[in-house]
Amino acid sequence: MKLIKNIKQYIDHYDESELFSLLKVAGKKIGSQVVLYVLIMVTLISDSKIPMKVRIVFMAAIGYLILPTDLVADILPVIGFTDDIAFLTYVVRNASEYITPEVKDRAKVKMGKWIDNEAEDAELVEK
Repeated sequence: MKLIKNIKQYIDHYDESELFSLLKVAGKKIGSQVVLYVLIMVTLISDSKIPMKVRIVFMAAIGYLILPTDLVADILPVIGFTDDIAFLTYVVRNASEYITPEVKDRAKVKMGKWIDNEAEDAELVEK
């Protein structure tokens, strides 16, 4: 039951405006690959063809990224985002069946609009 409580806490922290503020500030620190993963999840959250259970996991993963006091505090230099990156990567790899080339392209367009990263260089690491 603790896991379900934590997931609810992470979902409660899901906020797109906070997310985009974080990506603008920390986008280079966490890397274009991770930013692409996040924006793929944002793109798929609003897709009604994706099962609700998967969309909830996406919201929890993004909420976990936004939450500054998670397993490893994000303010710690070098290691602060390692747990976030591991969780986001795990979630995206396990939802790869929903990630079409069109979804990747839409996420890359968002990346180009929101942060100063090289969207063209970012690609999914296949399962």
